[in-house]
Amino acid sequence: MTRSIFHIVASIVCILLPVIFLLYMFWDMHQPKIGPVGDGKPNYPTFILLVPIISCFLMGVLNLPVGISRYRQQKRNHQHDKDNNV
Repeated sequence: MTRSIFHIVASIVCILLPVIFLLYMFWDMHQPKIGPVGDGKPNYPTFILLVPIISCFLMGVLNLPVGISRYRQQKRNHQHDKDNNV
C-alpha cells in the first residue's frame, strides 16, 4: 500500500514542480536585466528549455490516475482479505 501512496505523491510532485518552475521562469524573465547582467531584453524560454518541464508535468498527469486506481484496487483487495479471514 505504501508503494501506491508513494506513486500518488510522486505524481503530485511531478505536477506541482513544473508549475512552480514555470512561474519562477516567467517572473525572472520579466525582471529588468541591465548593466553587466544583460541588455534589458527579456530572455524568453525556448522549446528546448520547456521540454523537460512539459514532460515532467505530463508524466505526473498521466501517472496520477494509475496510482489512484492501484491504491483503490489494493484497498479493495485488503478489505476483501480482511473479510475472508474473519
